[in-house]
Formats: sequence, C-alpha cells, structure tokens
Amino acid sequence: MSVRDKRMSIKDAVSRYVQDGDSVYYGGFQIMVPMALTHEIIRQRKKNLTIFNASTDVGGLDLLVAAGCVKEVHLAWAMNWYVKAPYAIRRAFQAGEIQRFDHSNFGATTALLAGFLGIPFVPVRGNIGTDIVKHNTADLKIIEDPFSGEKITVARAWRADVAIIHAQKADPLGNVVAWGTRGVTDEFGAMGSKRGVIVTAEEIIDTEVVRSDPDRTIVPYFKTLAVVQCPWGAHPSACRGYYGLDIRFCQYQGKYERSADLLPKFLDEWIYGCEDHDAYLKKYVQMFGREGLDRLKPKSGFKPKLDIDYGYHDPAVWQGVPQYTDKYIRG
Repeated sequence: MSVRDKRMSIKDAVSRYVQDGDSVYYGGFQIMVPMALTHEIIRQRKKNLTIFNASTDVGGLDLLVAAGCVKEVHLAWAMNWYVKAPYAIRRAFQAGEIQRFDHSNFGATTALLAGFLGIPFVPVRGNIGTDIVKHNTADLKIIEDPFSGEKITVARAWRADVAIIHAQKADPLGNVVAWGTRGVTDEFGAMGSKRGVIVTAEEIIDTEVVRSDPDRTIVPYFKTLAVVQCPWGAHPSACRGYYGLDIRFCQYQGKYERSADLLPKFLDEWIYGCEDHDAYLKKYVQMFGREGLDRLKPKSGFKPKLDIDYGYHDPAVWQGVPQYTDKYIRG
C-alpha cells in the first residue's frame, strides 16, 4: 500500500469502505465507542451487516439494529448502561429478525486475538458446562487437548471485513494514537480486519509527533483505510482526555430505546434528520445548550510522571574498534 494522505469526510469513508453484507468490527470498550460512524452507517442505510464486538455501551449497536442495518451480532456484552438493556437488540432477536451469538468477555477478546494473530482458533478456559457453548456453535467448539487429553473450548477467530474505531489522535497517513481505558480489543479487531480500518479522531497530528512516541500507536498506517477528523466523535460515550460520558443524554436516548414505537422518532430526529456529525452537535447545542458539552470536558489534567527517553545509539561509536575476527577466537 502506498503511503498517502487518507483524510476524508465521514460520509465518503463510510460510502467507500462499508458495503452491504460486510462484517464489521465495532470498536470501543464501553468508552471510545465510534458513535459518529454509527450514525453515518445508519444515514446511508447500510444493510445485512455482521457485527463483532467484545463490550460496548451507550446504545450504539442498539441504534444500528433498530435501523435495520444488522443481520447478525457476535458479542459478549452490549448495553445502554443507563437504561439497563439493549432493547432493540432484544426485540429483534426475539422476533427472529437478527441472529445473536453470545460469548464471555474473555472469549470475545480471545476470538479477536486469534484474528489478530492470523490463526483459525484459540483455546479458552471456561465455557464448558454452560449454555454458551450449546447456543453458540458458530464461534465455539469443544475439542480434546492433544497434549493432556482433557476437553477444552476453542474460540473461532473473528476477522471482520472492516473495522470502525474512535481514537484520540491520528496522523494523515493513518497511524492511530490512543491511550487510557479501551481494553485491547481495538488493536486486535483493527489489526485482524481483512480490508482495514476506518478511524475517527479528535485531532489530526503530524506524523513526526506520532514517531516521537511510537508505543501509543495502536494501528499503523498500512492497516488504515480512512482517517476522519471528528471532534466529539464518540459522544455520548467518553474519549479519555477530551470528554467524559454524557450520562444524561444516554438516559434521554434510552427512553426512546425502550419503546419500539418511539425509537424510530429518535432515528428520524437525531440521525436521519442531521446531515452529518456537525449537524448532530449543532442540534445538541440548540437543545441542551453549549454547557451540555462543556460540562463533559476534563476539569484538571492528569499526566504520567514517568519521564520516557527512547534514546539513540550512534553506530559511529564503533569506529576504530577492531573487528571480531578469527584471531580473537581461542580454540
């Protein structure tokens, strides 16, 4: 893949890289949920998606299912925590409109790890004796350990066609920088994706800044399809260092999620009725005031005290030092 500027609008990114029938790694680990991408997928009325996710919050998957975008979900845990249930997912599953395959949290993370490693499956402790194995034969099997002869569960590798994630920073080439509470599933899900990653980021930064602290790069440029500068792109979930969880809006959205009759009105008003993410934010400010967003910003900084120096080793220090030849070897 050539090194190029991958910045584009969120509309173009979804239109170009999320196709009907795709499998999608859905990012976030209760925070850093890719909500702006969620809304855009709904606006473009993508269909028949298969979702892989370990643990997500704030009802993003509920909205995707309610909008008719999803045919199948493989997940451990999905919730709008502030209304206690993913109501649209439950209704669709009970009505036979989607298929749902449940994992344990560890099992889902391990399935993503297997995809990241490029192996077909990986052993998982637990699950034996539970109904998870009984009802999720698509993802889980019980085999005999070839070394001990004991029975053990193995989890099928999850490798999505495309991954969608939100991060604090990215450079124009697609190097993605993130930190804080996110689990490790975004790294696994993104790196295991077959075609690559769409990332929304709070800020776009210079590549030299990324290179100065490479350990924070969770996705390198060659796995990234599109970079979208998108402040508040995880709202109403949190983005560590930029804003906290918007509990009140989660509760507001949750009142619609509870009702099959009301939820389409939320989609019409907050997603279909907003041309893009900027329009969504403008509507939020008109309805709740700018202070509704400002209250979510960090009030005090919290930076690591550890002073990191990656150092530099100059090969020129060996000038004038004799070569290690046979004369130094004593038989």
